[in-house]
Amino acid sequence: MRRQPKTVEIEASNEQLQFLSSTASNVVFQGGARSGKTWAGVLKALLMLAEQPGVVGMYVAPTYKQLGQAAEPHLVTLGDKLGMVRRWQRNKTEGTISLPGGGTMLLRSTDNPEGLLGATLGWMVGDEVGLWSQQAYNYLQDRLSDPRGTRQAYFTFTPKGMNWTSRVLGTPREGLEIIRATTFQNRTLPQDYLDRLRREHGEGSLYWRQEVLGEYVAWEGLVYPQFDAAHHVAEPPAGESLLRVVVGVDWGWTNPGVMLVVGLDAAGRYWVLEEVYERQRGLDWWVTQGQRLRDKWGASVFLCDPAEPGNIDALRIGDCQAVAANNRVLPGITAVASRFAADEIRFAEACVETIAELGMYIWKQRSDGTIRNDEPEKVNDHGMDALRYGVLGLLEGAGVYTIETW
Repeated sequence: MRRQPKTVEIEASNEQLQFLSSTASNVVFQGGARSGKTWAGVLKALLMLAEQPGVVGMYVAPTYKQLGQAAEPHLVTLGDKLGMVRRWQRNKTEGTISLPGGGTMLLRSTDNPEGLLGATLGWMVGDEVGLWSQQAYNYLQDRLSDPRGTRQAYFTFTPKGMNWTSRVLGTPREGLEIIRATTFQNRTLPQDYLDRLRREHGEGSLYWRQEVLGEYVAWEGLVYPQFDAAHHVAEPPAGESLLRVVVGVDWGWTNPGVMLVVGLDAAGRYWVLEEVYERQRGLDWWVTQGQRLRDKWGASVFLCDPAEPGNIDALRIGDCQAVAANNRVLPGITAVASRFAADEIRFAEACVETIAELGMYIWKQRSDGTIRNDEPEKVNDHGMDALRYGVLGLLEGAGVYTIETW
């Protein structure tokens, strides 16, 4: 006896329904933080997995960390609700999900864009594409060639400044549909959370417009206006070709903690090689990360925010040469700005959070709206602090700034 199909009801907003039902070649869900973008992207990926037998598709996040933290909970919850989890064959090592009678989904990140090459895809879903490089976007567009699939690309993201996505995905055109939503259109969010956003971010501020309303924002008074991702994001050299490598460290818990690897090559160019950018990680975890970066890059010294001398001691006990960084803000900003002015600084594509901060790190404004070029805003600055420590340490000679603890 043939089994009757089971009907599953899933509540979604009008914007999510529009995204899920679109037949455009490229579909964008542009929204504020927690507006339901990632949820919609994961659901669309699961539906295409089931509806396109024999076809390989790909779900892509900026990093594997974000793939696990943001997408994985929705993948399991929605997969279970759709009755897929008990039927799919999942290989977490290979990053694949196959569905009997359906297709195969590859779970990937844009950490290494070249790693996306080689696949022949019938569909794809990309999350937080505002943190991608344009090269990764181009590579994936070129992979959509399987005639058995719909060859559609779905993108979900909150804009991160006026980067390449504003040019490529910000204006409707032939083959591109854009759906926009704000954080307030997610009906599952509690009212006190929305009240907190108003109170903490200031309704109408640039941060509010970007992170809550999901708008493209040209941040006024950028500290590093010279930064251009198309020019300054590049493939870093091999570790053995670097003259010296240091690590800038900004401690954090509720705010992100950052370890930023900065190297200097023989041509005098500064390379931001790798970032560790995490919240709510214990000191032992950070010591382990320091040891890994020391061994991987041959880092000679860790230049640390001097506000936590006990943390510096812990790195030393873990056999990482750690000192208190020169944390004077203006000299550090001047050092980094000078590298931009001399065209002597580049960033690896994998440093997605640091690159995003570069487009949002701004000077404070006076009450009359004019810019103060002597003090930056204390937001979007965790990678920027670590960058200052690393660049200034390389310029001045790391190890000069030390502290004593008992």
